[in-house]
Order: sequence, then structure tokens, then C-alpha cells
Amino acid sequence: MLKYFLLKTSTFLSIPLALILLVGITFPPTPRSSTSLLFAKIDKDKLLKESPSPRLIMIGGSNLSFGINSQRIKDTLELNPINTGIHVAIGLKYMMDDVLEHIKPGDIVVIAPEYQQFYGDGAYGRNELLRIVIDIDRESLNDLNTKQWLKILPYFPRFSLSKLKPSEYFFQQSKKIGVYERRAFNQYGDLDIHWNKPRKKVEPTGKLPNDFNHQLIREMVDFRDKVTKKGGKVYVTFPGYQEDSFQNAQEGIAEIEKKLFEKDFILLGSPERYKIPNEMIYDTPYHLSKEGVDLRTQRLIEDLSQAINKNEP
Repeated sequence: MLKYFLLKTSTFLSIPLALILLVGITFPPTPRSSTSLLFAKIDKDKLLKESPSPRLIMIGGSNLSFGINSQRIKDTLELNPINTGIHVAIGLKYMMDDVLEHIKPGDIVVIAPEYQQFYGDGAYGRNELLRIVIDIDRESLNDLNTKQWLKILPYFPRFSLSKLKPSEYFFQQSKKIGVYERRAFNQYGDLDIHWNKPRKKVEPTGKLPNDFNHQLIREMVDFRDKVTKKGGKVYVTFPGYQEDSFQNAQEGIAEIEKKLFEKDFILLGSPERYKIPNEMIYDTPYHLSKEGVDLRTQRLIEDLSQAINKNEP
């Protein structure tokens, strides 16, 4: 009898809860969430649509947004840079699919994934991907694969309930621009507002897991083939990564380089070349100070220039 009562009660309570969650999903972005760096995707999509050729499109997470000086690339290589990097948790699969529709003949595409993308299912997104496809680019919902859906579904309840919080609607945005805001990005998609800020203490990450994602390599090959058919060229480079974190993950990083080499990707430099001294790190192992940005950008310019000249007919 008690078991029957509990079953009926749980069923009765679950129906209104489900309705509340569904209603929350239909709400537009809240004023507070609209200020987050995820909404920089709107501006980066505009760059993908409107920037003239010759174009350099960079794909990756925040190792790019916090790690590149696109103005230097433009001045040196005479390419129009588009830095699409926002957040690693959007997942490399979505990042590549999202850029593909905007590829034009002659585009140079540089993929710079964080190393964690190659292990487990990190390449298929988390909460940040859910927020992108619901609040910013709902049309892309139909393009998600099964792995991406399985990754974002657990975040639906919390995301939906966040739309019902009064604090999401009644707040005052500061005139001072924060580092993790849409307003912090420049005209190329670089996040440069932290360049004059003091560094923070950054604990290194540990070893990479053992579950290498072979499917991601195949998806990268498929992306490369599609870009090539559209008249573009794909290169792969490595993220600027804190020296101590690099040392801890060296074995897993070597495995990534090996797998990419086996699939004939044109690699710009080596992982070791993009190992960044600890004193040039800003606030995470992938986020660089101005000195780190300059070092990483200069090396990318050298490696990309060499690769382009080598592959010109």
C-alpha cells in the first residue's frame, strides 16, 4: 500500500515539474546570461559571414580566445583573421560543424584543440553547448549527433530552472568590463581585456586519461575533406599550454601528435614548441598573459607562413 502511494505521489509531482522545465526551456535568454562570453558567438558568426578573403579561420576553445593576437597575424601574413574560440566545453565536434557552412574558396582553417578534447567524450560538449544551441543558435539543434545529445541532456533541468530565477532579470551590468563577458572580445574575436591585468596563481593539470577518442580523429578527417571540397585548406596546430601542465601530460600529448600525423594532417609546429613558461600564464593552464600571447602568436605566424609557402603550387 505504501509503495503504491509513493508511486502515485511521485507521478503526481513529476508532471508539474516536467511542465515547469519545458516552460523554462522556451524562455528567451535572460538579461544576465546574455552578457556572458558565450554570446560572443553572435559576433564571431558575423565575422564568418562578412569577413572578406583572404581569411584565416581559427577553431578551438579558450586557448585561442585567450591566446592569440590576431592583429599581428593580419599585419604579418596579410590574412583576415577570425578567432572563433570561446570555450572548450562547447566541444570540438560542434565547433567544426558550425564553421563548415561558412567556408569559402581560399580559406585557411587552423584547428587548435585543447588536449582534453581528444580523450573521453569531451569533444561532444557540456552545459556550454546546451546554452549555445538553446539560447543562441537554436537552428543547430537538428545538427547534433547522439553523443552530443547524451552529453547535454543532464544539464537541461538546471538550465531550465535558471530561467525562472528573478536574479537573472533584475541586475545591473557594471560599466567595468569583466574578463568573461561578451564585451571583452575585440573585432577579430580575441579576448584581450586581460592583457594588462596581473597574473593569477595557476595550479597545473595532471595526466591525460587513457581513453583516446579515435572517433574524433575520424571526424576531423571528415571535416578536412569537406573543407577541401569547398576550396579551403586545413592545418592543425597545438594550444599554448602551461609548462608544468605540459610535463604532466606529455605522454598523452605525444599520442595526440602521433594520431594526427598518421592521418596526414599538416601540423604547424610541435606540441613542445607551444609549451608556454609558467610565468606567462594568466588564470588557467590554457589562458596566456600578454607575454604568452605574443610568444604563441609569433610561433604560429612562423609555422603557418612556412606551411603556406611550402604548399603553394
